[in-house]
Amino acid sequence: MRCLPAVCLFLLIACGCDEPGRRPGAGPTGTVQPGRTATTLPNSATAGPLSPSAIMATVNGKPIYMEDLYVSLLESSGLRIPEMLIVNALVNQEAGRTKTTVTDEEVAAENDRSLKGILGDKLTPDQRERMLDQLLKPRGLTRKLWFSVMRRNALLRKMVISRAVVSESMIKVEFARLHGEKVQISHIQLPNLFEAEKIIKLLKEGKDFADLARKYSTNTTTAKNGGTLPPFSREYQNVPRAIRDVAFSLEKVGRISGIVQVGDNFNVLKLLKRIEPPQVDYEAVKEKVRLQLHRRLIERLQVEKRQELQRKARIEYINPILKKAANRPSAR
Repeated sequence: MRCLPAVCLFLLIACGCDEPGRRPGAGPTGTVQPGRTATTLPNSATAGPLSPSAIMATVNGKPIYMEDLYVSLLESSGLRIPEMLIVNALVNQEAGRTKTTVTDEEVAAENDRSLKGILGDKLTPDQRERMLDQLLKPRGLTRKLWFSVMRRNALLRKMVISRAVVSESMIKVEFARLHGEKVQISHIQLPNLFEAEKIIKLLKEGKDFADLARKYSTNTTTAKNGGTLPPFSREYQNVPRAIRDVAFSLEKVGRISGIVQVGDNFNVLKLLKRIEPPQVDYEAVKEKVRLQLHRRLIERLQVEKRQELQRKARIEYINPILKKAANRPSAR
């Protein structure tokens, strides 16, 4: 039984079929065992010469075998591509169970949506397609693998789209997030209450907020710019509710908050500016907001469905190189 080349390349032993490029008589490291030739099977009376596809190249007449290349690729690429192939297989199995199918047009539409999400919608479809190779090459991915993922995502879309229902209340919340009043703050994140109280004391003594953020904040991302966050609305979910509530309660620009606890961290906030909401008619943008919400909801449901299939699956790496990689603590 022959295997798909892409699968055999990354799941060498797990293919469950003849390994392309593995020369008979070779040991586990790809070396030829004593007493066996490199170009014929161990029992040359019953088998013909080794296929030329088993040899990558010759150097001064000495062969370099494809198996050595496979091992190197497996060791260098790790689990990233094998995991993509496994998720593809899980989704295909679920599609078979639920009798879910997609057309070439639906896969092409999924590809177009993905490229728009990565590259934006200002490029033409032809320009986005030309950019695809530039996206894939540094990541060691092929177009064949990319489109297998697009087919997988199109199948996942079909599986979840009936649950992607956007309500009127969801639209109003999103409208408020996009077009409502916003504030901009700086914050200093501290690991404990004692450190937070110390910062409050230093601020009362007249120390500069941005300097203290750069020196003491444990949020290394925002500390670099003096603790400043991008403007956000009351409904912006990426900012913790406690910080949003306190930020909007600060009445005057320059006002500093008390200590705001978020999980295990303690924050001190400073109001930098209030941004009045633009005059936008709800009815005029309602459909656009609904479509944006619908797209994001489907994307979230696709991820959730994929994660559900992975949780329920019984996945065992047979290839020893991949098995070792999967068992490393960092791979879990």
